[in-house]
Amino acid sequence: MVIGNKEILGLLVDLDGVLYVDQTSIPGAIDTVERWAQAAQPRCYLTNTTTQSSATLGAKLRKMGFSIDAHEVLSAPEAAKLYLEKLGRPACKLVLDEEVLADFGDFPQSDTEAKVVILGDVGDAWSYDLLNDVFRLLMSGAELLALQRNRFWQTAAGLHLDIGAFVAGLEYATGKSAKVIGKPSPEFFTAALSRLGMKPSNVAMIGDDIDNDILAAQRLGMTGILVRTGKYREASVRASEIKPDIIIDSIAELATLRE
Repeated sequence: MVIGNKEILGLLVDLDGVLYVDQTSIPGAIDTVERWAQAAQPRCYLTNTTTQSSATLGAKLRKMGFSIDAHEVLSAPEAAKLYLEKLGRPACKLVLDEEVLADFGDFPQSDTEAKVVILGDVGDAWSYDLLNDVFRLLMSGAELLALQRNRFWQTAAGLHLDIGAFVAGLEYATGKSAKVIGKPSPEFFTAALSRLGMKPSNVAMIGDDIDNDILAAQRLGMTGILVRTGKYREASVRASEIKPDIIIDSIAELATLRE
């Protein structure tokens, strides 16, 4: 596949909003993934989800009919664990969904002496008291590690507020900058490129988020393919200064681009 003047050999593929929304696959997405598997297409699936363990995410994909193995997926929680290992496994305050907490069970934890606060989505558990506890730890010197800072995502019930608002609020209150682990972190994309073993110029990022997917990938020299599914909104794209290399109706349209 050639887009512009670049030969695309590998793919980075967002999950939620590109392959599925909630529990429903995007029409044509399962067939597209199956074609990739049969053709041994180099690919890595990226996700900023912070509410599902690796095991649950894998089971969800299989239940919907996707032939995606766990080793093909790079998630924000997985990247966070790698980062904590590099820091020497410091004491952490884990603001995570209960299911994801199990993935961090081997790391030391503290609600009062934490050196790092790991911030993910906790749904209805968000409260003033919880945010204030995090605020106090940060003011005492802890580092804020945000698994992602998305503004919102698409659900079956409509758009849903994501944790970016809480991350921005804590940054404003403390004067500190969060280290973002998932998209759009350059380190996250670099880790995915390493898995493919390819140069950015030969890789395309397929996503529904013009900021966290497309711009982040283009900044590293990758091709940005925006899909009109998931959180895509025509008005937002028109108002943005970011220009995707190509916009397609859905992931299923990639088969046409290859012809």
